This record gives sequence, C-alpha cells and structure tokens, in this order.
Amino acid sequence: MFTNYIKTSWRSLLKHRLFTVINLLGLALGLTVTILILTYVHAELTRDNFHANGGQIYRVIRQAEVNANEYRIGITSAPFGPALKNDFPASITDFVRVMPDEGLVAHEQRAFMEKKFFLADKNFFEIFSFPLAKGDPATVLANPNSVVLTAEMAKKYFGETDPLGKTLTLDNRDEFMVTGVLAENQLRSHLDFDFVAGLEVYRDRDWYNDWWGNTLFTYVRISSREDARQVEAGLAAFIDKYLGEDFKRNGARVDPKLQPLAEIYFQKDIRYDPALHGDKNAVYLFCAIAAFILMLACINYMNLTTARAGRRAREIGVRKALGAHRAKLVLQFFAESLLLTASAILLALAGIELLLPYLNSTFGLELSIALTHPAVLALLLTLLLVVSALASSYPALLLSSFKPVTVLKSQTGVRVQGISVRKALVVFQFCVAIALIIGTLVIGRQLDYMRNKQLGFDEVHVVLAPMNNREMRNRQEDFVARVRATPGVISASAMSGEPGGFHDTMSFGIEGSERNWRMRTVFTDHDYVRTLGMKIIAGRDFSRAFGTDAEQAILLNETAVKMLGWSNEQALGKTIRNIMLDTTRSQVVGVIGDYHFSSLKDAIEPLAVAIRPWRATFAFKIESRDLQKTLAALEQQWKDFSPAFPFEFSFLDESLDQLYRHEQRESTLFRLFGFLAIFIACLGLFGLAAFAAEQRGREIGIRKVLGASIASVTGLLSREFVKLVLLANVIAWPVAYFAMNKWLENFAYRVSLDWWLFALAGGLALVIALLTVSTQAIRAALANPVETLRYE
Repeated sequence: MFTNYIKTSWRSLLKHRLFTVINLLGLALGLTVTILILTYVHAELTRDNFHANGGQIYRVIRQAEVNANEYRIGITSAPFGPALKNDFPASITDFVRVMPDEGLVAHEQRAFMEKKFFLADKNFFEIFSFPLAKGDPATVLANPNSVVLTAEMAKKYFGETDPLGKTLTLDNRDEFMVTGVLAENQLRSHLDFDFVAGLEVYRDRDWYNDWWGNTLFTYVRISSREDARQVEAGLAAFIDKYLGEDFKRNGARVDPKLQPLAEIYFQKDIRYDPALHGDKNAVYLFCAIAAFILMLACINYMNLTTARAGRRAREIGVRKALGAHRAKLVLQFFAESLLLTASAILLALAGIELLLPYLNSTFGLELSIALTHPAVLALLLTLLLVVSALASSYPALLLSSFKPVTVLKSQTGVRVQGISVRKALVVFQFCVAIALIIGTLVIGRQLDYMRNKQLGFDEVHVVLAPMNNREMRNRQEDFVARVRATPGVISASAMSGEPGGFHDTMSFGIEGSERNWRMRTVFTDHDYVRTLGMKIIAGRDFSRAFGTDAEQAILLNETAVKMLGWSNEQALGKTIRNIMLDTTRSQVVGVIGDYHFSSLKDAIEPLAVAIRPWRATFAFKIESRDLQKTLAALEQQWKDFSPAFPFEFSFLDESLDQLYRHEQRESTLFRLFGFLAIFIACLGLFGLAAFAAEQRGREIGIRKVLGASIASVTGLLSREFVKLVLLANVIAWPVAYFAMNKWLENFAYRVSLDWWLFALAGGLALVIALLTVSTQAIRAALANPVETLRYE
C-alpha cells in the first residue's frame, strides 16, 4: 500500500513541477546548512570526551585578585605536580605535566620551525587516551629522549619509511628518538600538538624547580568527585606551605583551583592559556540558525501545499466520498513529503561534498562526514523522518479535515483566529531573514570599528620577529644595534610582549602607599616607545643619555597613574619597585598615553614599562618603500647571527587583525546564513506569488479589459506581500536589538546600535521581496486577457 502512495506522490510532484522545484531547492539548502552545522556542533561538543578516565582528570589553574578583579591563569610551574601528588596521596592517584613549546625540528636535511612541539611526563599517554598507531602508551615516553609524533608529521619528516627508531633534533641541541606514532584519525582535544617529547630532558633547567614559573599545564587524576572536593578544600593550605612567605612579601596571593577536563575547551576567561578554546555561545547560536534555516524550508512546503489546497480539495473530497479514511489521507501527504525530503537529502549530501573543502580552508576547520558511519546514518534517517513529518503535518491535517460536501462546493478558505496561517508563516520567515541581516550589519560594523580605531600606537609597517633560539636571545642587543643601521629601518627594539601579545601581571610597591598594586608589564629596551610610535604625555622617554635608565627608570600608562591617584605631572619622580623581581626602586620618568596593548574586547589596564633583559620578540619599524628589499636585508642580518634558524616574521597590523578571527568568522557565516534565509524565504514568496497570479488570472483579465494599467495590476498583487514584510520588520527589530546588544557586551569598545542599521536591513528585505513578487505580478499583468477569459 505504501508503494502505491509513493507512486501517487511521484505523479503529483511531477504534475506541479514549479512548486516541486521550489520545495526541493529550499529543503536541499536547509538540509545542507543543517547537516554542516550539526557536524560542526558535534565536533565542538565532543572535544576531549574520548579519554577513558576523562571524568577523573582535572587541570590545575591559579586564581588571584588583581585590583579587585578575579584573575585566573591557565598555566602553572613545574613543581606543582609532584608536590600535589606528595601532599594528597590518598586522593590524587597520578599527575602529568604538559608544556606547549616550539622549535626547530630537524632530521637529516629536513628542518622546519614547528609550533606544536609539546613536552610531557612519561605517563602522558596513560592519563590521556590519544590512540597510537605505533607504540605502547605505557612505554613510549619512558625514556626522557623519546618523542611521539602525529601521522602527518611522520610523513613530513620520514616519508613512507617506518619512523620508529629514527632521530629528530630540536633546536640543534636536543635529540629525541621516535618511539610512537599517533593514529591517523586524530581525536579532537584542547591539547593541539604535532609532537610529544619527554619533559624530563629539561629537568636540569632553572625553571624546572621554580615555583613562580609560568611554563606548563598540570593535570591531576582524582578517582571521585568527593576526593576532588577534599583536595580543593586543602589547596589554600597547600600553597601557603610552599609560597606563603612570598605571598606576605608581595602583598597578594595566587591560589590553585581544580578545573574539570570537560570544562577546559569552552572556558574563555582564563589568561595565559595556550590551549585550544571554543565558544559555547557560538555553538548554541549555530544550532538555532540551523533550526531556523530548516524551518524556513519546511514553511515553504507548508505554504505552497496549503496554497494549492483548492486544487486538491476536490481530489480529497472524492477520495473521502469513496470511503478513504483520514489516516490514509495523512499518510498520502506524508509519503509526498518523504519522497521530496529524501531527494533533498541526496542533493544536500552532494552539496556538502563540494562545500566541505572550501569551509575547512576558509574557517580553519577540520570537518569531515563519513556517510557509512552509524551515527551519520542515524542522523540522516532522523532528519528524513523529522523534516518529512514537520513539513507535511499542517497540510496533511488541514486537507484531510475537509468535508466532502464542503470541498465539492469549493469552500476551502482556511483561517486561524482571523489571520491566515500562511501569512503568519511568511512573516516568520522574513523575521528570521531580517534578524540575520541585522546581525551581519552589526558584526561587520564592529569589525570595521576595531580595524580602524586609533590604538594609541603606530601598527603599520612594524615587523615582528620572535626570538626563536638561544643565540638570538643571548645576542639580542647586538642584533638590534646592527638592525638599526640597516637601510630602510627607522627604528628597532626588543620586548617581552608586543601589542596584542603576552603581557605579564606583577605586583609593585609604590612610594607613599602601604598596599601593593598589580599592573601589567612590558620589559624592553630604550627604543620601545619610538619603534611603536607611542606618545609621551608627561615627562620623557627612556634615554641612553641617562645611564641609570637601564636599571632604575620606569614608564607608566595613563590608566596606571589614575589608579594610583596621581595626575600625570605628579607621577614624575615617584619611585616604584617590582616586588617580584627588583631589590631597588625605579623612578617614574614618563607617562605614556593609553594604548590598546590587548584586544579591544578588554578595557585598557594599568601598565608598567621597564628596561630589562627578559625579552622574547623583536620589532622593526621600516620605511614603506622597498619593503621586499628591507625584509631581505633583515633576513640576511638574521642569518649572520643565527644561520641555523629561519627568519620568521609577521606584520604587527596583521597580527592584531588575527585577534578578531572569531568575529570575522561570525561575520562571514552571518552573511552566508542571511543570504540563504532571504533566498529560501523568497523562494516561498515566489511560489506563493505565482500561485496568487494564477488563482486571480481571470480577475486580472477583467481588470485589464476595463483599462487597468500594468502598474496597478502589479501593485494589486504585490500589496499584500509588502504588508507581510513590513510586519516582519516590526517583530524582527526588537528581537535583533536585544540579541546584538548582548553580543556587543563582549567588547569593552563597541559601536552603537543606530536606527539606520535596522532600517537598512528592513528596507533591503522589502526590496528583495518586492522584486521577487513583482516578477510574477508583472508577468500576470502582461498576459493577454483573451487567454485568461477564453473559457468564461
């Protein structure tokens, strides 16, 4: 019997080709977006869920109070792990330390700078369940000079040969033997690495026993949540045991806390955390968008099917008069929807195969869909049934409810509380589309604002080069002096963190104050301010003419001066001491105009700038002409000092732009989703307009015979749809205002939600809808009235 329904449905779909194509295209687009988003959402929500003992793993973070604000730090020092295991033997069953690092990795004639070279304790692959294609998890890191690499890196360095037993050299100094290779289908984790080597190879380094180091992640394994609560309750006493005296001296404490493994990936407010992080709000947003896009496509089906109710009313009436039960009629409409949805899913899968490579490359994703995987098949079957039921539900219930006597008299009007359901669904479609357009405009405007805002320094034509080896760190001052003399170089400096990069937080003792103050810090040389084009608004810059500047001078930004209760002029000559590093006081010689040394998402914080040798990055201000020639000269200077390591560089303005990659992705996706929403809504509008023109053909013919113009006939058919779009604007605007105002709260510096953004989005939707309807209206208006009135 069901086969007969399918045959009947197929004939019905072929008979009404225009409506079939519109429905098929709308459903295919909606399903393509839905499947892609669900693939992304699944990948995000399943991060780190593959570890066999994931519920027992906790990361140790540190929490402090900085100027009355909570401040959480994702990294710890090396002594934390062993000390925690020693002090909580009954609760902590194991620990592992993981240090994200980078360096020059070489094998024979092949050498590359690698950004994802991790070092870890030997039990790394026992605590974390990363699958190995080669090697035993219990022994792969037993030797400190062992290294495990991904399948991709194995091919990169060793081709098709077996890498086990081969040697890799790190930074031309440390040798590691390959003892394992990870499985090719790497599972997704917040730990993003290409290599994992033995951490103990560095056990003789100074930082390995330094409690105040900021070098690595510390994870502990705790059997039960009750034990975890007991450990957390004892952490304050634990840290006082090892750092209590330092806390008294600094006037501030930093307490360890436990963070469950499952919370790490979506935790956004942790500082100094090089792990991968996602945005749970974005996941929820994309889920909502997928649902809305799919609903738009289903609404098209409902609208077009119910719009043709009059055409099928007599068919239903005859069937019911001949004894057809309502359940069979509902099943007939479900079969039609099922056939259409199945065809749409096939089209969607073809579209996904074409789109996935583009999406992965554009948005930096690693999505893939294995069509034969049971979970994927279950998803497709679920979508088939749910979409078919959703799309056919209202038309089936509506049409199957017609009474034979009524429908055979052509009385088929459908109203719900005085308002056409069809009209309400059109309004909903355009509400969604208009809201997405507003989101696109607001996000784009915020991105433009951040790109064009004056940051308080000159970021153009500033070249950044990390000190990626020991030779450059040891000879940094000689190198900077050499670069300053290079043609095309205006100024050069070395610093601990460039704008948008690392800025530590330290405690300072201030003249005349009994309390200690926390400020962000930059350690640099005499030319920091000049190289980045900052403004000294009081006092002077560092100067080589003052011999004491190298050790006893400090600069503060305006925010720091305000925090300390001084005017800019009062700050000059005050003494200040970095409690954590200095034994003597430094003198404030100048005040720097506030500049955005971090993202525009954050308010400017108090900042201290001092000349110290702890630097990690070079910055070169170069002339705009002959950029390539200047860069080539810089590279040659680098090779003279460090021939074994490549000259890696970036431009500061491009680095700052990378701070907003997430927002750039959101903007692109909103544009895409907004276009799709408008397109799908207009598909339905096109179908409804075509049907309305067909249904009112005789009326239009009579009007034309009586002298009606093309414009008046076009207006007659368009007026009703224009009202619906205007109503959609009224509903969409407050919803979009609330949503985008919430989104803008993520930024300390943001644009205003001006009225014209909403008017522009509404006007754009109105124009597109009007153009869509007008194509059918004009076609109807141009039709020969003789053809439409022939049978009257």
